[in-house]
Amino acid sequence: MALALVLLVGVGIAFASGALDRRPGARNEPARETAPPPPAPALLAPEPGVTRLEAIDISGTLPAGLRAGTGYRLRIFVNDVLARERGLPDQADFTLNDVPLSEGDNEIAAALIGDGAEGDRSPPVSIVRDSTPPAIRITQPPEGGTVYGATGTLRGRTQAGASLEVTAVRSGEKLTATMAEDGRFEAQLPLRMGANTFALHSADPAGNQASTRLVVTRALSLASLSIMVSVAELAVADLPSTANIVAEVRDEHGRASEGAQVTFSLSPPNRGTTTYRATTTQGEASWPGMVVAGGERAIGTWLVTVLVTLPSGEELRGDASFSVL
Repeated sequence: MALALVLLVGVGIAFASGALDRRPGARNEPARETAPPPPAPALLAPEPGVTRLEAIDISGTLPAGLRAGTGYRLRIFVNDVLARERGLPDQADFTLNDVPLSEGDNEIAAALIGDGAEGDRSPPVSIVRDSTPPAIRITQPPEGGTVYGATGTLRGRTQAGASLEVTAVRSGEKLTATMAEDGRFEAQLPLRMGANTFALHSADPAGNQASTRLVVTRALSLASLSIMVSVAELAVADLPSTANIVAEVRDEHGRASEGAQVTFSLSPPNRGTTTYRATTTQGEASWPGMVVAGGERAIGTWLVTVLVTLPSGEELRGDASFSVL
C-alpha cells in the first residue's frame, strides 16, 4: 500500500511538471533554423544552336556563397523534365556530359537542391535537334534527259541554309553552284558526248548530310538557224525605209521548231541596239516592218543578230547584215 502511494505521487509530480512546461513564458528547446534554397547556376548557350546529336555536353557556372557542408546536388531540366542529376561539381565552372535532347526545340535549365529544397532554375538556354538529312530535288534537267549542247544548266532545291557540292564524276572536277537563301541552287554542267554523271552532296547546319546522282546524256544536235534579211543594200536617199527579217529554226531532231523563243537585235552604226521578240510557228519567226532611218548617220553596216532558245533549253545564235550607202 505504501509502495503504490509513492508511485502515484511520482506520476502526479511528473504530470504537474509537464503542465508547468506549457505555461506562458516557459523556456522550450529552440526550433532548428531552415536553410534558404540555393541560388541558381548559370548555363552557357550551346554553340552551334542546332545539332543532329541525341545528347550534348552543357557547361555552366555555380553560384557564389554556397553553404559549406551541405550536400548540394545539380539538376538539369530539358523542356521542364528532369534529365540529369549529379553531385555538386568540384569546380565553379562545370560541364555536364550527355544531356539528352528531343527532336525539335529544346530549352535547358539548371537548379541546385540542398537541405531538401530545390532552388530557382537558371534562365533557359536553347538548342534545336534536327536529325533529318536535307532533301535534294532536281528540277532541271530531268533525270535521264537528253541535252544537245556542250553545257547544261542544273537547277534544283535543298534545305535552306544547307551547302551543296556538285562534282563531275568522270573528271573529279568540283563545279561552282550558286545558292539562294531559300535553298534553290544552280550550276553549269560541262557535257561530253554520251552519258555524263554528276554527284550532288548537301550538308545542313545541324551536320546532316545527303547525296544523290544525276545522269545527263549529250547527243548530237541537228538544230539549226537560218536568217534572211529582205534587203542587202539601201540608199540613204531612200530612208526612212523598212525591212523584214525571218529566222528559220530547226530543233535538235532537225524538225521545224514550235514554240522556240527568238530575240532579234538590230545594231546600226553609231547608235544603240533595238530588240524585237517573237516565237516560232512551224519553224519560223519574223520581225516584219523593221524601220531603217537616221539620215547621213545611217550610212554603214547594220548588224542583225538572232538568239534562239529551243524548248529543250539549247541555244542557237546567228548574225546577218545589210548596208546603207
